Amino acid sequence: MIRIGAVSYLNTRPLVFGLEQTGDPRYALSYDVPSVLSTRLAAGELDVALLPVIELARIPNLAVVPGLAIGSCGDCRSVLLVSKKPLDEIRSVALDPESRTSNGLVQVLAAELWGISPRFTLGPRDLELALMEHDAAVRIGDKALFEPPPPGTTAYDLGGAWTGWTGLPFVFAVWAAPIGVLDRDLYTALHASRRAADVERAAIAADYTWNGRRYPEIAFRYLTEAMRYRFGGPELTALHRFLGSAARLGLVDGNHEIRIAALAPAACR
Repeated sequence: MIRIGAVSYLNTRPLVFGLEQTGDPRYALSYDVPSVLSTRLAAGELDVALLPVIELARIPNLAVVPGLAIGSCGDCRSVLLVSKKPLDEIRSVALDPESRTSNGLVQVLAAELWGISPRFTLGPRDLELALMEHDAAVRIGDKALFEPPPPGTTAYDLGGAWTGWTGLPFVFAVWAAPIGVLDRDLYTALHASRRAADVERAAIAADYTWNGRRYPEIAFRYLTEAMRYRFGGPELTALHRFLGSAARLGLVDGNHEIRIAALAPAACR
């Protein structure tokens, strides 16, 4: 059985929908926030996971499943810097404890785009508490998408800031596995799962619940307008640029290598 870890946010649904519908006994699917998935994959508790891309430069011997990702090209709507102050007055930022990649992205944008050097500290999940202690806070996932920012604050879309600066898409997560795990069957199952969701976006949006409520209009526009699920040449270029910037800031090792998985032979059945 292949142990698959997925992110527990709306943006994951188009990648895992088909896996859930088929219920293939070869695959055991579990959910968690990005930071925990990274820890579980590194510990060998998962065989493949939707991995925050910054971890490709931290966890050794991983390979990216070709063709699939969670990304954006412009405003992503679910990765925000919520601030009480204008950008040039921010002196402290609370990082989101659920995040790995977005926490790195805000530090890259601060240093290389906005020209500011605030203090970055892992903050509480509660936004009100984070903003009591800091000038700004990173918010990711469903809480960023569905929960309006507090009055008197400004929300800066980090995906939009990246694309406006670089002209490139941004990749937040990819399917990643230790070298040798991906075979033709698993590759086919992951791609078939994404294709199965293509015709069900409206149903996925209508059915999704966050904190006991449904937001079908917001969810549908998000899945169809903001999120991208491809991983090709532009995404690879963007990933190299992001990880290069992260390495210059000392957030990751500069000697990392991005490996695209080759398919191991499928097991006989």
